[in-house]
Amino acid sequence: MGKRQTVLHGFFVVVGLAGVLAACSADAIAPVASSDEAVAQAGSGAALASSGSVRVRCERRSGRNRSKISVDGRSLVPRTGTFSARVRAAGGTVTSPSARAVAGEAEFDFDSNANDIAAGATRISATFIAIRSGPDVVGEILDAQGRVIASQGVDCRTR
Repeated sequence: MGKRQTVLHGFFVVVGLAGVLAACSADAIAPVASSDEAVAQAGSGAALASSGSVRVRCERRSGRNRSKISVDGRSLVPRTGTFSARVRAAGGTVTSPSARAVAGEAEFDFDSNANDIAAGATRISATFIAIRSGPDVVGEILDAQGRVIASQGVDCRTR
């Protein structure tokens, strides 16, 4: 191998290693979404700037015409920071009021039931959730500046 080939070979090895390191570091900071229900990921992990994960649970009650969504943030940074949640479904997009995390966790409820709304849930319409192709609901945790830090799409139970 000539001197020029050796230099080029070394250059490509360095560029390749840099790409591997960049990919590994992106994996290390991307939020992890978990759910007890079927999950369809929404959005790109690369666009999510901070650490944290989200669990989204939802239910549509057809007989009583009710929609109910729970968005729970975990491993949020800062651990006592201010966060909000946003949900998107067939009925539109609704954002909760801000809440302070406790030990890196924050919980947000969205409901169409008047009693749950009186208890602190954010109001959504009874028809907010509809079964559709792709995730029925996408839940997001937003930091104090309104940036999405964790996102998850789920299919909802129907009762």
